[in-house]
Amino acid sequence: MKSLLKIKPKKYKLWSLLIQLIILALAGIIIIKLGYLQIIRSPGLKKQGIENRSSERNFSFRGEIYDRNGIRLAGDATIYDIYAHPRYYVKDKGTKVIASVLSRHLKQPERVLRDKLGKYEYSTISVAKNVNVETVEKLIKPEILEKGIRGLDFVKRNKRIYPQGNLASHILGYINFEANLAAGVERTGHTSLVSLPKVKPVEYDGKGNVIYDFYTDPEKITSPLKGSRLVLTIDSAIQLTAETELAKMVKKTDADRGTVIVLNPGNGEILGFAVYPNYDPNKYNVFNPSVIKNWSLSDVYPPGSTFKILTVASALGTGAITKDEKLDDTGKIEVQGWEIKNHDYNQNPDPGIISLEELFRRSSNVGSLKIALKMSPYDHYRMLNLFGIGMKTGIDLPGESPGILPGIEKWDKITQGSIGYGYSIATTPVQMASAVAAIANKGVWITPHVIKSDEDEDRIEKIKILSEENCEVITELLAESIKKSDSPAGKIEKYSVAGKSGTSRKPNPGGSGYLPEVYASFIGYFPAEDPKVLIMVVIDNPGVKNAWGSTVAGPVFNAVATEVGRTLNL
Repeated sequence: MKSLLKIKPKKYKLWSLLIQLIILALAGIIIIKLGYLQIIRSPGLKKQGIENRSSERNFSFRGEIYDRNGIRLAGDATIYDIYAHPRYYVKDKGTKVIASVLSRHLKQPERVLRDKLGKYEYSTISVAKNVNVETVEKLIKPEILEKGIRGLDFVKRNKRIYPQGNLASHILGYINFEANLAAGVERTGHTSLVSLPKVKPVEYDGKGNVIYDFYTDPEKITSPLKGSRLVLTIDSAIQLTAETELAKMVKKTDADRGTVIVLNPGNGEILGFAVYPNYDPNKYNVFNPSVIKNWSLSDVYPPGSTFKILTVASALGTGAITKDEKLDDTGKIEVQGWEIKNHDYNQNPDPGIISLEELFRRSSNVGSLKIALKMSPYDHYRMLNLFGIGMKTGIDLPGESPGILPGIEKWDKITQGSIGYGYSIATTPVQMASAVAAIANKGVWITPHVIKSDEDEDRIEKIKILSEENCEVITELLAESIKKSDSPAGKIEKYSVAGKSGTSRKPNPGGSGYLPEVYASFIGYFPAEDPKVLIMVVIDNPGVKNAWGSTVAGPVFNAVATEVGRTLNL
């Protein structure tokens, strides 16, 4: 008590004041800190809090591919690879239990699974790949786990599936996620197919549960993100018809391969693009690369008599001839030491004076050669360039060849003359289809394409190359030649067809000259009065006698054209 009494009141007040000042200072610091955090740092802390609660969705699906009518041609599925980690299960007993359970669900022999799981020296063992979701769900059920399944790892990944099998395989292509390889529209449409929509990040609480608000869509946050869908110009019904008829003829004639292209000449859209042999893109890795390659884009061939359409069109366009042109067809002619004959010279050695319609109907080589030589080399070359000969069409598929058109400096008389009837050059079937489509489209060349898009899109080019009047003349000549021909090629019920057959010999790859093997082709468009469809057929090396464009490719054209007319209700 005495010691307490010795503390002077004045000194006590000083200590009290000091303690109060310290408390006020600490409170002030706290208030300043809170103000700093609540006001100045508030936006940044809110953002950081959202980031801490949010999770980016790193599992996504590649965009789906559809035909023009909404039929699904390609999409992604979730699959799992199963791995085992021996350090998590007991030797022998654990191996036996796991192998017993897995064998029933994975359809693998229990003995094989025991051997796999018994490699205890490895930290990770590959047990199974490409396991579907349903199987994995069975394996992670509580009643299965209670049996002592331990040490299994289920790794989720994507698998590209093509539900229509072989249909349009060369158009769709394939995608190899591991090697980053692709073909077909899987390659040319890649940017769109992997373009993911912008979505609000999903927020989770401390226990990992989704934090829902008024705008949260449960379906969207639980489903994988998908890339943009790709819609093709292909009509699956037309595609199936083209593939079916092509396969029948290739097998019937024992040919090497073939193609059928169905094109809308008015907008460049490809409605069907059959290539044989085809393949199943679900199992692309088991097929020979030569089968997977779209040869109708990458390989070239001499178009033969189908090219006479472009020869006459070029001559009309340059004013070298008129629609009433008459030619003296002598059956054979010699140019610079080369003798050129008509295909039927032995039966009709001297046809005499012929019209342009007769030139098409008789498929006169001599007449076509003479028309080619009526043009100056410069005008002839310029017109072929306008038709796209010797350059890529720009089709939205990979691997296109520009074809072969000799430079004008290499043109002599025999070169120009033989180009007139489809030799001394080489084209692709797509190139020929787009060139003749320009005539069907009143003289406007349009980039052929398989990916649906607005017509005004930059990649779709339109070039006026021929007058509408000249196109009408050529169409009338071709239609009349089909009607008057003894061949049934191009004659289909209900429609008038403007078309031309062609048979060309294969160049000798080992040197000059030609092989006995041929390309049989037919190209035509209809209705001739108002063309809506163009069909190009090429059969490579039919192994039968009397294999002509009219007898081999013509029947395919007729069959496909008839079904296309029904499908489109022309």
